[in-house]
Amino acid sequence: MNSVQCQDEILQMMYWMRGERLGDQVTTEQLNRFLRIDDNALESALEQLIGRGLVTLASGSYALTEQGIVEAGRRFLDEFSSVLGKEDHLSCSDPNCDCQAPGFDGACRSSNVQL
Repeated sequence: MNSVQCQDEILQMMYWMRGERLGDQVTTEQLNRFLRIDDNALESALEQLIGRGLVTLASGSYALTEQGIVEAGRRFLDEFSSVLGKEDHLSCSDPNCDCQAPGFDGACRSSNVQL
C-alpha cells in the first residue's frame, strides 16, 4: 500500500470510528485492529496527515481536526456511498434534531459532512 492509500485508509477509519462513537481520539493500536498496516508505514502516514493539518497528536492519541473531519467525510462518502443509504454518519448526536426523525432524507445541518 502506498503512502496516499495509507492516508486515505486512516482518514476513513478515523471518520468511521468517530461516526460509530468508538472514539474521537485513537491510538495506533486501535487503528491497526482494523487496518493492519505496517507500524512504520502507519506512523509515517499519520505524521504526513499531521503535517497537512488533518490530524492532531496529543498524549499518544490521534484526532481529526475540523478540516480533517470534512476531508475524511468526503473520502468516506466517496468510498462507501453506494452501500451506505441513510447512515448515522450523515446525522448528529442531538436527539432533538430533525436528522433523528424517521424518514429524514439528507445530511444534518449540524453535521460536518458536506455532500
